[in-house]
Amino acid sequence: MTDIIRIRSLLIAAGALTLVGVMSISGVAGAAEEVASAIRRYKEHEASTGYYEEYEVLPRRRRPFVEIPGVRRGIFPYSPGAARVRIRNHLADSHQGIKFYANLRCEDCHINETHDIHTTRANLTCRQCHGGEPIAGIEHYFSSMNPIRRHAYVCAKCHEGSSVSFASYIVHQPDPGSMGARKNFPALYYTYWFMLVLLIGTLAFFIPHSFLVGLRELLEKKRTKKNDGDDAH
Repeated sequence: MTDIIRIRSLLIAAGALTLVGVMSISGVAGAAEEVASAIRRYKEHEASTGYYEEYEVLPRRRRPFVEIPGVRRGIFPYSPGAARVRIRNHLADSHQGIKFYANLRCEDCHINETHDIHTTRANLTCRQCHGGEPIAGIEHYFSSMNPIRRHAYVCAKCHEGSSVSFASYIVHQPDPGSMGARKNFPALYYTYWFMLVLLIGTLAFFIPHSFLVGLRELLEKKRTKKNDGDDAH
């Protein structure tokens, strides 16, 4: 009877140890898989390694993390005739279908974009940000210029530790007096035109005013000299 009780106790102890060991091993394996995985989930979306989970890059109705206030765009339908679509921001090759493209330079079509601060002060070229051929549109979901990964793939090349909010800076800002600025930046648009009208109005008033005042003083000096000459005689 004593032997049976002893064997039963040993079996219970062995089972308990086995259960504890299995739980410990599974916990370590799960932790190792989470930590050592080459693709990690965002712990803080402002700091990115450049690797993304599947749910972060699949097309969705709303872009994660970064959105333009007041602008909501749907999914662009891809088709064999996509090259004929004028909105090229969504194409895998945004220059697809352009005649004689191999003989063109960037500034031949994008002259205004060459006047930004990166080009004029930092002496950067278009390829350093937009990459080589084919150049995907900035709204294409797997483009390095897409807002969901631009900070990690493009901005971080020069600006170490750049975040999503940092990458939201508009490099190719539109002409402040254009219709594009009126649609996307109304405050800039109306401020620009107010200051322009104020400048033109001020100059239109004070330039003739200054000319007339100077002319009057000149005539008064001539009249004074003439009167002094008459008094001398």
